[in-house]
Amino acid sequence: MRGFLLIAVFAMSLQYTAADEPFNGRVMRPDGRGIKASVKVVGSDGVARADGKGRFGLTNVEADDTLQFIFRRDTLRVPVEGRRSIEVVWYEEVSQFEATESEELMNYGFGYVKRRESVDYSSGISGDRLRATGASNLVDAIRMCYPGLRYINGELCLLTQNSIGSSSAVLVLCDGMETRPELVNLYDVKSVEIIKGSNMYGFRGVNGVVLITTMTAEDALNRKR
Repeated sequence: MRGFLLIAVFAMSLQYTAADEPFNGRVMRPDGRGIKASVKVVGSDGVARADGKGRFGLTNVEADDTLQFIFRRDTLRVPVEGRRSIEVVWYEEVSQFEATESEELMNYGFGYVKRRESVDYSSGISGDRLRATGASNLVDAIRMCYPGLRYINGELCLLTQNSIGSSSAVLVLCDGMETRPELVNLYDVKSVEIIKGSNMYGFRGVNGVVLITTMTAEDALNRKR
């Protein structure tokens, strides 16, 4: 059995170039139960889905990167700080965490990287691209960049694949907090991601989720004008 596992891991590793570097992690509650969170490196498009035990895999994570964990309406950011793998205990009630490096996760190589990216996620839309549309507000800018969204009765709706004429309201989160998109200033937006149907955000996310990230003060200073 052990020999079979080693062969399977080796076979998976052949799918990646020699330059790729696996980064495995686990996110869990204080009682050890895994959290099925989505995980990404802040500023990148690749998104991982943790499994039922909270395990996930990414590639080419840099020592000074920051990981962003999203579970339902909660968001947590954890600096990598040079770790080659990461085990995160997430205290959801107080938005705090403990993070350590795990040799066991490092030894698993590319075993979790198969869960690295999800087809449920659209490509991220940068704030600069949204503003380049010439739209005067965020809702119109998103619609111009993502034609699959409609604004119906004051709500953003994602057209379903089952019926051309049907649509459903999506959950809109700005920096992890539920909001209405018309309340967000277009010139404050750093990026927008659109997720097609996800149970990771509870029943409100089954029709899709729009994740809005706003700029920090440093981002605003560095933004191209």
